[in-house]
Amino acid sequence: MNIKIELHGEKAVMKINGNLDEFGAEEMKKAFASFDLAKVKEVVVDLGGVEIMGSSAIGKLLLFYKHLGVNNGHLQVWNLAPHLHELFLELKLNTLFTIGRG
Repeated sequence: MNIKIELHGEKAVMKINGNLDEFGAEEMKKAFASFDLAKVKEVVVDLGGVEIMGSSAIGKLLLFYKHLGVNNGHLQVWNLAPHLHELFLELKLNTLFTIGRG
């Protein structure tokens, strides 16, 4: 699994490649913790390299969404594989943050 973060002022882009199983979810959580939420107001999570996403990863994503929102930040999740896009729609995650297919 590989996570790459690019910072552009108040915007951060996190590109993830690999499986977001339990181990991957912990790595994603560590990457989220690296953000200075006083400075970063928009986070784009690019899941173009992810085919498998477990419930623990979805939970970590929701916790980060909550922390970001408390600091008036916004989350977007892009490049979802078709089956993950469908899952996000079924869970109604699109009502919380912007999602997009790859």
